[in-house]
Order: sequence, then C-alpha cells, then structure tokens
Amino acid sequence: MDRNNYIKKVRTFLSNALKKLSDLNKGSRILLWIGKAVFFAFLLAALVLTIMFMMDPAFLDGKTILVEWIVLYSFRFWVITFVGALILDILINR
Repeated sequence: MDRNNYIKKVRTFLSNALKKLSDLNKGSRILLWIGKAVFFAFLLAALVLTIMFMMDPAFLDGKTILVEWIVLYSFRFWVITFVGALILDILINR
C-alpha cells in the first residue's frame, strides 16, 4: 500500500513540475533553450576531443582533464541558465 501511495505522490509531483515548466514565459523558454543548446554543443566538443584522444594519445599531450572541464563547466552553465530562467519567470509573474 505504501508503494502505491509513493508512486501516486511522485506522479503528482512530476505532473505539477511539467505543468509549471510548460507555463514559463517566452524569455524563460529562450533562456532554457540557450542553456540546453550550449550544454549539448560542449558535450559534443568533449566527445570529439575524447575520440581524437583515443585515436592519438599524444593529441592532448596527456591533458585529458580538458575533457572533464568541458563537461563540468557546460553542466554548470546549464544549471545557472536553468535557475536564472526560473528566477526570471518568478520575477515577471509577480
């Protein structure tokens, strides 16, 4: 019984979150789109660097931490734009 109640609460939470995200204003949607596009572009760049490093290990001269930094900072940028879009939506709707 507790499992069914837990699943119902999770579904309710997810449906409320989806409704609120779909009701964002245009500026917040654009900011979310920019964040998503930059995140995937940098992930693609990290993938290309990883493949090039696997083909030729001397390519990055042993500095594989560049790939890690690209992934971490692109995720950080996405989080900042996501939170910024939410704050922008809250401020505009007040």
